[in-house]
Amino acid sequence: MSNEQLIALKEQLASLTPQEKLEVARFLTEQAQSNPSPEKANTSASGAADNNAVLKRAQHMEWLKAHREEYAGTYVALDGDQLVGFGATIREAHEQARQVGVEQAFLVHVSSVNDAPFGGW
Repeated sequence: MSNEQLIALKEQLASLTPQEKLEVARFLTEQAQSNPSPEKANTSASGAADNNAVLKRAQHMEWLKAHREEYAGTYVALDGDQLVGFGATIREAHEQARQVGVEQAFLVHVSSVNDAPFGGW
């Protein structure tokens, strides 16, 4: 693919909705894992794991953008773009995630967009 074609493709992708971008990311990840190019054929499984981690991180961020105000002030446990637990403490969120079978959930405190950032002294 020429550099000009790649630039045009990226410009088209930039106009997609967040959900469409996640769908494209999933598709590209699946393609990269199932059809490695000849020069990449010798890569280890860590490359696929890295791609999966990038995809999950993008899913986490999209979920947080979409549900920030709904869960503001709580801790949430995410597995990709799925909420697997939440609560007033990180322990509550983690326990709920474990109860549904997710051992390594992404745990984060959700703040409101209206919360002032804390810089401390």
